[in-house]
Amino acid sequence: MADRFAGYGNGLDSPAVKIAQVSSGVDLPAGPCRCLLVGTAGTATVIDSEGNTATNIPLQAGYNPLRVTKVTFGSTADVWALY
Repeated sequence: MADRFAGYGNGLDSPAVKIAQVSSGVDLPAGPCRCLLVGTAGTATVIDSEGNTATNIPLQAGYNPLRVTKVTFGSTADVWALY
């Protein structure tokens, strides 16, 4: 089947091209993501794309438009990085 999004650029307004499961406390495998997709809402500590750490960030179930390089789970779970 043809990729109907092949003509889109790789900007933040385009569909994600890669998804990777996030392991708590481990650097994201492909660098800063475009957003986090969260299965179970809760809190997490994140390192943003500029290297700043933010503690106890509330994450909603669903899409969280955060460019981060690492996520350490607090009460959140089932987290995916979209690129």
